[in-house]
Amino acid sequence: MTKDNNSNNDGFDQKLLKKLPTGFAEDADAMSEADLKKTIVSCENNIDTIEKEKDTDLKLNAALEISKELNGPYRDAKSCQNAKIKYCLYLLHGKGANLDK
Repeated sequence: MTKDNNSNNDGFDQKLLKKLPTGFAEDADAMSEADLKKTIVSCENNIDTIEKEKDTDLKLNAALEISKELNGPYRDAKSCQNAKIKYCLYLLHGKGANLDK
């Protein structure tokens, strides 16, 4: 199957299809069932390696920690506003208010 056939016949997600390396879809279309399974295992092993490398990336982890610290007040404020909305909706529902409008 080509990319065009894939989009017209199988309904494969086009966003995912665009992420595939050039020629992968055509190569995978020609693979046997056993080769497809081997490719899946290989990809899973690659993902595991990538995740381990990401976890040990000191620069990335430092940046994420800074981001958490900087986002904290905004996240807390947003959470507070959402809690207020939910409480008000709870009270309105308890008073029998019509919330469809």
